[in-house]
Amino acid sequence: MKPLVLDLTRLLPGPMASRVLMELGFRVLRILPPSGDLMAEFQPQTYAWLNEGKETVTLDLKTPAGKDRLRALARGAAVLLETNRPGVMERLGVGPEALRSLNPKLVYVRIAGFREPERQKAPGHDLTYLAHAGLLHRFGEAWRTLQLADVSGAMWAALAALNGLIRGGGFFEVYLSEAAEIFAYPKLPFLDGRVLCYATYPAADGAVALAALEPHLWRRFCQAAGKPHLEEAAFSPAEEANQGFLELRTFFAKKPWAEWEAWAQAHDLPIAAVRDHEARGLRLPWREY
Repeated sequence: MKPLVLDLTRLLPGPMASRVLMELGFRVLRILPPSGDLMAEFQPQTYAWLNEGKETVTLDLKTPAGKDRLRALARGAAVLLETNRPGVMERLGVGPEALRSLNPKLVYVRIAGFREPERQKAPGHDLTYLAHAGLLHRFGEAWRTLQLADVSGAMWAALAALNGLIRGGGFFEVYLSEAAEIFAYPKLPFLDGRVLCYATYPAADGAVALAALEPHLWRRFCQAAGKPHLEEAAFSPAEEANQGFLELRTFFAKKPWAEWEAWAQAHDLPIAAVRDHEARGLRLPWREY
């Protein structure tokens, strides 16, 4: 029998965390309030993507019957996820201490906004968490299309759940205001698309990305492209004042991206088409042997 995850969360971070756990082999039971999940109305396509394969029940935790049902479910659950502000579940009598007294092996994971006590009850969303973490300037325009604090928080919540299971139970708070700080490592040089060996180039239809960062890969590229004279120019600027950059723009513009990908495979080179975003099913990025 699959271990049970009780998912009391809504919107993005919590449902993403339980989706990850489901892919890891857990059974997920969503427990929604009578008001439901705003995401279902706000963005039904995303809601369906996040919650595909999960079971759902509606419980009113403000009623004795709803709380009794949650307590009964918690007795047999492995993990509980919730995103209420700290203190809400405790006031209802179904907080971590109360539920873990019924099931000491329960891993209770709360996804919260801030660690600091004076800010724990403050509302927030992805944009404010990234701003608080000092990361908006680093991500540039990415925050407009990617919810980086929410999604990294979901992954941390899933890891906290697994950590708790290893420890035999526990209570964890995951702070979205800190979750994206995994991206706060020191900046890596030459990875901003401003050098010849690590940049994007227009193709006959669309564009391709070239990531020949290592000397042997750049050398192999220059030889395969018939441009050995560029071997010493790997880290020269990818700008129009650079003749080498103009040469590579002309070179890649001769063929469509599909031909460039085939050419790259034939020459063992790191080149890929710049594809448009499309929603994909979530799958584990590994293979077990």
